[in-house]
Amino acid sequence: MDIKSLFILIIGVLNIFLGLVIYLKHPRHLPNFWFFIMCLFGGGWGVVKSFQLSVMDIFLQDHIFVNLVYIFGILSAFSYLIFCYYFPYKVKIYLKSVSFLIFLIPLVLVVLGILGIIKIHDNIIIDNILYRDIRFVDFLIFAIYFFTYVFFGAGLLYQKYLSADGVHKVQIKYLLVATLGTYLTTGYVSIFLLLLNNFRYDWLGAIFLFFHFAVTGYLVFIRPLNISIK
Repeated sequence: MDIKSLFILIIGVLNIFLGLVIYLKHPRHLPNFWFFIMCLFGGGWGVVKSFQLSVMDIFLQDHIFVNLVYIFGILSAFSYLIFCYYFPYKVKIYLKSVSFLIFLIPLVLVVLGILGIIKIHDNIIIDNILYRDIRFVDFLIFAIYFFTYVFFGAGLLYQKYLSADGVHKVQIKYLLVATLGTYLTTGYVSIFLLLLNNFRYDWLGAIFLFFHFAVTGYLVFIRPLNISIK
């Protein structure tokens, strides 16, 4: 494992550890729980990415790493949306049909990935160098899903920001800045550029993701000592 892959691995583990610390502060508080789940899948994506970039085994690449990167990406966006729904409090109950679709869509995408019906890219190893080739339609489905869930979550936060006050308004502001800044940069280097078959900056996605989790974890959960638990 080279320095870059080791760095991504460490960042992925730190993401998971950060989520666990936040969760243990208030284990029964749903926003803390979903922040941990978001860190778990986001950090897991980084851990798998580090092995994907360093392990030159075509079987592992085709049947393990590519599927896990896809699945963790799906679940990361899903857990972010659910986190936004509950943070800092649940203010709106959607129709059961909408809630059902929110859970059903990622479940279907994960199953399709496990079955191999959707595969975001193919792998070729030549002279111990990994080459990836995007399956455009499959990856476009993932990209549309990812950005839809991220912007849906950000929209929920913005609605809450407009009506919030006190510490909650400050928390939501920090979260919105960290969210849009990081998910857009991560989405650019690890999704948009990949649609163009440009993998050069893919590894930076894990770093941007860590900045988001770290900033959010500190400014939203640690710094505000007078947080109201509901």
